[in-house]
Amino acid sequence: MTLRSRLLAGCGAAIAIVLLPALFAANRLAELEELAVEGRARHAEALVSLGAMRTSLADLDRFARSYVATGDEALAREAERALDTIVQEHGRLSGPPYTASAEALTPLLSELTTTAAAISEAMPSGRVDTATELFLGLDRTLDRTDRALGAVADSIGAVARRDLQRAETLSASSRQATLLGMVLALLIATGVATWASGALTNPLRHLGRAMARVADGDFEPSGHLPADRRDEIGDLTRSFLVMSERLADLDRLKAEFIGVASHELKTPINAIHGYAELIQEEFGEAAPEEYGRMVDGIAEQARVMARLVDRLMDLSRLEAGAYRVQLDTVFVQDLVTGVLRAFEILARQRSVTLDATVEPDTPETLVMDLDLIRDEVLGNLVSNALRHTPEGGSVVLSVGPTEHGASFTVTDSGPGIPDEERDLVFRKYYRGSTEAPGTGLGLAIARETVLLHGGRITLLEEPAGGGASFQVTLPSDPRDATDGVRTAP
Repeated sequence: MTLRSRLLAGCGAAIAIVLLPALFAANRLAELEELAVEGRARHAEALVSLGAMRTSLADLDRFARSYVATGDEALAREAERALDTIVQEHGRLSGPPYTASAEALTPLLSELTTTAAAISEAMPSGRVDTATELFLGLDRTLDRTDRALGAVADSIGAVARRDLQRAETLSASSRQATLLGMVLALLIATGVATWASGALTNPLRHLGRAMARVADGDFEPSGHLPADRRDEIGDLTRSFLVMSERLADLDRLKAEFIGVASHELKTPINAIHGYAELIQEEFGEAAPEEYGRMVDGIAEQARVMARLVDRLMDLSRLEAGAYRVQLDTVFVQDLVTGVLRAFEILARQRSVTLDATVEPDTPETLVMDLDLIRDEVLGNLVSNALRHTPEGGSVVLSVGPTEHGASFTVTDSGPGIPDEERDLVFRKYYRGSTEAPGTGLGLAIARETVLLHGGRITLLEEPAGGGASFQVTLPSDPRDATDGVRTAP
């Protein structure tokens, strides 16, 4: 499944899950609407029919009474219309939910119809007494019918109250069910979204870390890289692995080239330096002053080139892991004293205060390659600090304990390092905006040396008074801290 398909599937599932409670709520609302609209209309129609029946009962009583008293046929027809209205309205009440109540009226209406027909037969034949007696029976039937209509009214009210209770119950259950459904839907949708997000971000996070290691010069990706995925991320990972292999090959070729070139350059450089010294010894003070300066310049530049070649070779061996360190037990105080003595003359020449502090809990000894740590690490940091500190400034070497060893911090009062250059200072050949001489290899060699000892070197936040502060953390014994240490045979 492609990444696009996974995202679409995740979004579709989340939308479907969230829509389910909405559809449930819509269905419940339709039921409530039926109860509210249709039920109200049904009750209203029943009440209208009931009112019409009661009105027609009163008209039937009035017209029948007048007809018996006067014998006016017009009143008989009005009484007949009133009775027809009662029967018609009774038919409207006969449907559910009033069927049982309406059926109780059926025998009474039959009795009213029979009695009214008998009165209509007795009056034209002049049997007034019989018609009067029949009317008294009709009057009693009208009373019973009116009471029955009252029972029907009570039934309508009971049905209306039952519908109201049902609507309230339905509303409460719908609200609870909808809220519960929404909560469950949100939880499930969150789970689906988390799954979809994890399927995207987790492999990208591993891939990003591997890219960061490659950017730092580690061309051997480790970790769980999603190279077996059959989507865009898998394609990207496989392309990245191929790129890493090619970069590793290029880095190896570069290291080999630097090593070979440095080795081959040493012979002509030594020859140039030797010829310059030979000229100086041969002619001495007899050579013209201008020629003497040129020979001195040739010798000096030959020495600079020799140092550069040596540093290139050292860096190449360090990066390739071919540099074999000579581990010895070194007294920390002796190491600090040696660094101070090596640079006290340079500090005095530059009018810079050079000082060192060793905290009481600092380990007395550390296992290290003394020459590498003293010259390539601490010496390089102190030399850089002195070079960038103005007259009247200070450089301090502070030593303190750590959980598994000791830390060495070199702090100066110079102009500091710009924020945009802080992440670049340990790169090879990077010299930043400084105008001071150098090759840009010192900090790169220091970093590789510290890593070879199982430690780390970092550029700390700018001190309160300005300047730059580098910290080197070394273990008590690098053989216990890393498997990468190569000791001398």
